[in-house]
Amino acid sequence: MENTSIHEEVVIVPWQECWAVEFHLEKEFIIASLLVSDHYAEIIHVGSTSVKGMYSKPIIDILVCPDEGIDMDDVITDLTRAGYTYVGECRTPGCYFLSKGDEPNQTFYVHVCPKDHPVARDQLLFQHIERTNETVFENYLCLKLRLARLFSDDRIMYRALKEPFIEGVLAVYRSFKKQ
Repeated sequence: MENTSIHEEVVIVPWQECWAVEFHLEKEFIIASLLVSDHYAEIIHVGSTSVKGMYSKPIIDILVCPDEGIDMDDVITDLTRAGYTYVGECRTPGCYFLSKGDEPNQTFYVHVCPKDHPVARDQLLFQHIERTNETVFENYLCLKLRLARLFSDDRIMYRALKEPFIEGVLAVYRSFKKQ
């Protein structure tokens, strides 16, 4: 695709062992970046690159959940000082998004929010379901492959059409948990 970047195009590839390695290296880098200012956070690999066998864009999603009492703005400052670009608040207030890199397997998207924030809870719950429910895993994989073919040059549409599937799975799971 001419004049597009990893941030714009939708190219998904089979799961790669290197994603876990790259996550761990980046996790150590983030920990060191936060420690300079005496800040601490739980750092978790999320998204499809964290689910063995799942096809994904070669972008590693990381959830950074600062310890209680650590200001989100301070964490964002630490990460921008370490080379991340602050993009802004995600669609959900209280969750902040940063990006680093432009190359496959060397691009990181960081979501900064408390661990009890809805974005963190949803990411972790969907990850758990993907890893433990073969039907959800297979259906999500098929959906991603189909959408990537149809919307290879429209990342917004690709994401928008995945969202109802994810929200539906989370809603069904939560309704069964209440019973």
